[in-house]
This record gives sequence, C-alpha cells and structure tokens, in this order.
Amino acid sequence: MANHKQNMTQAVPPVNTIGKTSNHAALKEMFAGSPIHSGEMSDEERINMMKDLLLGDGSRTKGEQNDNGHTFGIVNLNYEGEGGAPDYSNVPTGAGGLPASPWVPNPSSPSGGVNNPSSMPAAPDGYGTVPADNWGSGVGSQLSPKASTKSISSRNVRDLSKTRSS
Repeated sequence: MANHKQNMTQAVPPVNTIGKTSNHAALKEMFAGSPIHSGEMSDEERINMMKDLLLGDGSRTKGEQNDNGHTFGIVNLNYEGEGGAPDYSNVPTGAGGLPASPWVPNPSSPSGGVNNPSSMPAAPDGYGTVPADNWGSGVGSQLSPKASTKSISSRNVRDLSKTRSS
C-alpha cells in the first residue's frame, strides 16, 4: 500500500510546461460536462461510493452491484441471500465438472469431448485437498470467507495501515 495520499478527483493544477504536465485549465474547458468539474464527483463522494459498494451500508446500493445483465446481473457483495458467505467446508467436489477441492479445479479431462465437463471423472483421491499457504502475513488462503467477512466488513478505508495488507 502506498505511503502517501493518492490524488483521486481533486487533482492539483500543474504549471503548464510543455511535454511534462497537463494544462488543467484547458482540460477543464474541454471536458466542462465532466462530473469532476461540476462538483458532482469529489474525493469524499468517491470514498462514500466505495464504502457503499464494498461495505454495503445501504445508502446507495444496499451492497448490490448491477451490471444490467451484461454478465452476472445483480450480485450482492455482502453475501446476503441463499447460503451467505462461502464456507470452504461446504464446497461440493467430485465428478461432472465439480472442483477437486475448495482450492483447486479438477485436473481430469472430460471423456465425452472437450466441451462436455459433465463427463469429467472425480479428481484423484487427495488431489488439492490440503490448502497451500499464501505468501504474506496473516491466515491467508486457509481462512474461509464465512469466517473472515465480519471482520473485513467492519474496516474503514481511511483506517487501513499503509504498511500492511491485513
């Protein structure tokens, strides 16, 4: 994580030196309809949007991201609804295109043709059933989302450490 505050929407207007920086006044004039220049989009507004999208406080999206049917439709980022947050102990595994374990895909080849995952046999016994440690510090990949979501959702972006990822 960076050890300095990153510019978001409130860029510091540079001095115009050809070839080294942008001409802030000219850009503002060219893109006068931009929500950044109208004040509709600000650093604080972007931070609040991030909090709402990632932490789902409900003020804007109720924790839902909607791609309007492009790929996933409506996805609740708070794991609300059927099943809640994923739990590694409940991941179905086996034949027919299912993963070998919660951590790895099934390496077996389909017998009914390349495009027929339902014909895949189960992975070899024990394959991928012991999770590998992730690099870094903390509990890493072995912590199920079911166990981690509550502590993650209570964090504030402004309070995150600049020197640690957890």
